Amino acid sequence: METDISSLDLHALQQQTTPDASQTAWTWQTCLTHLNRLKTRVSDPLSKVLITGDLNSGKSTLVNALLNKDMLPVDQQPCTSTFCQVYSSSTDTTMKEDEIHAVIDTAAYDPSNPQTYHPVESRHLYKTLVDEDIPYKMLNIYTARNQQALTQQSLLHNDIVDVALIDSPGLNTDSLKTTSIFARQEEIDVVVFVVSAENHFTLSGKEFLMNAAQEKKHIFIVVNRFDNIRDKERCKRLILQQIELVSPSTFAQAKELVHFVSAAHHTDDPDFANLEQSLRSFVLYNRSVSKLVPAKHYLQHVLQHVHVVATANKDKSKVHLKDAVTELEHKFLPDMRDLEATAEALQESIQQLASSTLESIENNTTKAITYATSDEALDQCIASVTFPGIHLSWQYAQNIAGALASHVESQLDRIEDQASQETTECMNNMNQMVIDRLDRWDTNIITDVLRSSGSSKHQRIHINVQARDFLTERRFVNDKKVALVGLGTTGATVVLFKCVSIKDMALDLLHRYLNPLLDGPTANMPSRRMIVNCITAVGLISIGWTAFSFVSCIPAALRANLKIKFQRVVENEKLQENTTYRIAHGVQNLLESKQTEITSRIQQLLEEKEQEKDKLEAHVSQAKSILEQYDALAFRSNALLNKVKASLHENLVEQ
Repeated sequence: METDISSLDLHALQQQTTPDASQTAWTWQTCLTHLNRLKTRVSDPLSKVLITGDLNSGKSTLVNALLNKDMLPVDQQPCTSTFCQVYSSSTDTTMKEDEIHAVIDTAAYDPSNPQTYHPVESRHLYKTLVDEDIPYKMLNIYTARNQQALTQQSLLHNDIVDVALIDSPGLNTDSLKTTSIFARQEEIDVVVFVVSAENHFTLSGKEFLMNAAQEKKHIFIVVNRFDNIRDKERCKRLILQQIELVSPSTFAQAKELVHFVSAAHHTDDPDFANLEQSLRSFVLYNRSVSKLVPAKHYLQHVLQHVHVVATANKDKSKVHLKDAVTELEHKFLPDMRDLEATAEALQESIQQLASSTLESIENNTTKAITYATSDEALDQCIASVTFPGIHLSWQYAQNIAGALASHVESQLDRIEDQASQETTECMNNMNQMVIDRLDRWDTNIITDVLRSSGSSKHQRIHINVQARDFLTERRFVNDKKVALVGLGTTGATVVLFKCVSIKDMALDLLHRYLNPLLDGPTANMPSRRMIVNCITAVGLISIGWTAFSFVSCIPAALRANLKIKFQRVVENEKLQENTTYRIAHGVQNLLESKQTEITSRIQQLLEEKEQEKDKLEAHVSQAKSILEQYDALAFRSNALLNKVKASLHENLVEQ
C-alpha cells in the first residue's frame, strides 16, 4: 500500500496547473505541503495514539493502564494541562530511568540537543502538569526499556513497531480548538476518545468528534468507569445512539472500536483486555490502514477537486479556443485579406491618378507657354504699350521689352498657380481615396505646393534694345514708299555732289546726256541750270520725305524687331522645355512624396494587422495548449482517483 502512495507524482500535478486553479478553496502549495507530510507519515515507523476526552474522564488513568505502569499522575481534579507524549526508549540505549523533556518550541525540539528542552524529574511531573503558569507546549516522556519493562505486556513496549501515547488536556472552552487541530494533524494515527459512562457525551465532546471525523473516519471510543453504572445495557444503548450521530464510521464498527471498561480496575478485566487487543491490532497489525486511510482520504478529496476543476476549465477552454479560432479565421483573416486587396487596388488607383495629373500638367504647361510666346499674345502685349512720341522712342523700346518680360513672367506665375492647384487637388483626391477605402487618414495638404517644395523659380527674360532695332526691314515697307525713298536718295545725291564742288562734272554730264533731250545744241545754259536746280529741289524734297518716312516707321520697327528678338531669346533659352520640366519635376516629386507617405501608412496598417494576427495566432496556440493541459490534468487526476479508490477499497476489504 505504501508503494501506491509514494509513487504518486505530486509535482506533476503542480506543473499542470494554471492560474485558474487558484480560484479553488485551497492552494497548491498548501495541498502539496500537506501531501508531503502525509507521505512522510506513511514512511514513519512511529505510530502516534492520541488519548483525549472530556474533563476528568480518566484519560491519564487509561494511559497508565495501557502502559501497565503508573507513569502519569492521577487526581480527582483535572491535572493535565499540557500535551504529554510518552515514548519508549530504543533498545540500544543505556537509559536506566525515565526521562522527561519539557519543550517550549516544538518545531526546534531535538531530543539529542539539551538546548532545545528543559529536563524535568519524575517527582516534579505532577507540579509541572498542574501549574498553568509554566509556558511548556509539550512534555515528551521517554520510558526506560529495562528488563522488567520488557517482561511486562503493554501497548508501548513491543518489538514490532514504535508507538507513542499522547495524553491531552481535558476538553473545555479553552482547549477544544487546540485539541481538535492537534487531532487532525497527519502525524496522529489513532484517536482514542475517553468518555465518562456517568456523564455520556458533552457538547464539547460531540463537537470534537465531528471535527475529528473529517480527517479520521475511525475513532476509538472508550467508555470509562463503566463498572459504576447500574443499568449497563441502557447506558450502552444511549451512548451508541450518540456515537451514530457524531461518527457513523465508528458506529459501523462499534464491536472493534467502542469499548466499555473501567481503566482504574483493568487487571483481569476481559473488557479491558478486549480493548487492548483491538487497539493493538489496529495500531500494530493494521498500522498501514491507520496511516494510509487518512492520507488516501485526503488525497481522494484533492484528486476530486482537481478533476472537477480540470473538467470545468477544460470545458471553458474549449469555448475559449472556439472563440479564439472564430475570431482569427472567420473575422480577422477575411478582414485582413480585404485590407490587403483594398491596399493594392488603392495604390494602383493612386498611381494612375498621379500619372494622369502629371501628364495633364505637362500638357497644360506646354500649351500655355506656347500661346504666351505666340505672335498673337505678344502683339496684344505690345499693343498695350503707348508710344510717347519720337523724342521718347528709346524709352518706348525699353517699355516694350519690359512689357514682354512681365507678360511672360505673369503667364509663368499663372501656369505655376494652375499646376499647384491641380497638384493640391490631386493630393486631396488621394487623401479622399484613402479615407473612402480605408476609413482612416489625417494629413494636412499644403496649398502652394510648388513654391513650398523649394523648386527653383524661372528666370526673368531680358532683351537688350539696340539702335538697329529702330530700322525698318524691307519686308515691313510697301512699294510706293520704296520708290519715294529711291527718288529722295537720288536727289540727295545730286545735292551732295553740288555741295562738294563738282559742278563741272555735273554740267558735263548734263551736257552730254541731256542735250539731246532739250533743244539740241542751240540750248542755252540758263535752261540747263534750271533743270539742275529742279532736280536738286526734287532731291531735297526726297530727303525730307525719307526722313519723315523713317520717323513714322520707328514704332512699327520697334514692335516688330523687339518681338522677333524676344521670341528668339525665348527659343534660345528653351523657356518652354525648361519651364515644363521644372514644373513637371516639382509636381512629380510632390506626388511621389505623397504616394510614399500613403504607401508607408498603408504598410504600417498592414504591419499592425500582421502583429495583431500574430497575437491572435499566439492566443489560439495558447488556448490549445491550455486545453491540452486541462485535458491531460483531468485524465491524470481521474486515473489517480480511480487508483486511490481501488487501493482504498482493497485495503478496506483486507481490513
